[in-house]
Amino acid sequence: MGKVEQVSKQILRCLLQDFQARELGTDELDQEYAGVGMKELKEKCFESDNTSTPVDFDLALKGLEDKELVGTGPMEVYGSPPGSTVDAVGIYSKREYVYLTVKGYKAAR
Repeated sequence: MGKVEQVSKQILRCLLQDFQARELGTDELDQEYAGVGMKELKEKCFESDNTSTPVDFDLALKGLEDKELVGTGPMEVYGSPPGSTVDAVGIYSKREYVYLTVKGYKAAR
């Protein structure tokens, strides 16, 4: 098993432990609850494994997001700068915290 896969499993374990410790339910899984802070999650993942790198963590997290096992937030509206003649509106994650999705909960269990 590769290092990124190991970090992915560690991320899911940490998020599941937090979810259960906070006694959250299916409503929170469906509503994108405020999960574990990004800094705290990195620290938890690296405290038991000093061979992982920040790149391993970032790749693992991106892979989990792509598979829709985790999400990040909070979401922020991205709009056009003031005075712009083009109206472009979108949203993006500020990546301050990570949370489990329904699929992620099932995978972590």
